[in-house]
Order: sequence, then structure tokens, then C-alpha cells
Amino acid sequence: MKNTFKLKLVAVAVLMASGVAHATPTQVPTQWFEHDPAEFASFSSAVKHTFEHEYLFHLSGKVDALATAVSNDALTKFNIDGGKVELFLSNGDSNYTNDVSMGSFAFDSTAVNTTFSSLLAGDYYYQVTGSVVGNKGGGYQLFSEVTPVPEPETYAMLLAGLGLVGFSVRRRKTV
Repeated sequence: MKNTFKLKLVAVAVLMASGVAHATPTQVPTQWFEHDPAEFASFSSAVKHTFEHEYLFHLSGKVDALATAVSNDALTKFNIDGGKVELFLSNGDSNYTNDVSMGSFAFDSTAVNTTFSSLLAGDYYYQVTGSVVGNKGGGYQLFSEVTPVPEPETYAMLLAGLGLVGFSVRRRKTV
């Protein structure tokens, strides 16, 4: 009984003397697979730390992408500092280095967005970085929307259709 008590006492003393370690939370990259017309991501943390999050997706055709990000800043209580969204074209190595940046923008408590025009088919990812600095933590929301870019054939068919409609209207007037 005495040996067990001493052993527990030593264990408690060692644990108390070891201190507290605050590790930076990590996040496994979020896989959106084939980008839907609209995608959404949300993050919040009560711990002060820097973060780097990746949101991976695939585009199967030429599109324009609109990305919007906003953080919930409440002065010193709930705040993110240095929020940044960057779009990368992946080179396929899955270690997020040597990828091609397609552009970036900074964000804060006002919704900020940018359009990435004429993206070709391929694997892409958004990288969101910043620091949670609020006394109660911080968070952000990321919205992404893609719309197909019309091909030249689409405009040619539109003009041909308008020409046929004009031809049929003119023909009816003469009859």
C-alpha cells in the first residue's frame, strides 16, 4: 500500500514538473474531389496559433472560379490576423511545394473575394493561412464557386441560330 502511494506521488510530481506543451493543431487537407458549382469550408479555434489549411479539388473543364473569405473579427476577443487565401495548380506531388500560384488575396472581417479566370482542367487547391490571435480564438469561412467558360463553338452556334431566326422572319415578310 505504501509503495503504491509513493509511486503515485512520484508520478504526479513528474507530470506536474513536465509543464504544458501547446502544439499547433494540424488539419488533414480537405478533399472536395470534383468541384461542385459551390463549395464551403469553415474553421474556428479557441487556441492561439498559426494555421495552414488546404482544400483540394479537381476541375474537369475550363471554368472561372470566384473565392470569398471572411473572418469573424471581434477586436481582441475573436480575431484572425494575416488571413490569406491562395489558389494553386497542383503538380501532383502532394507535398504542397513547387506548385503554381494562380493568385491570392488577404481577408479580414469584411467579406473579400477575387475571381480566378479561365482555369483549365486539372488538380487545384486553396491554401488558407493566418494566425488566430483573439483572446477567445478565431475563425473563418471560405466559399468557392465555379462557372463554366463558354467555348467559341457556343458563340458560333448562337450566331448561327440568330441568323436562321432572322432569315425565317425575313422570308415570312415576303410571303
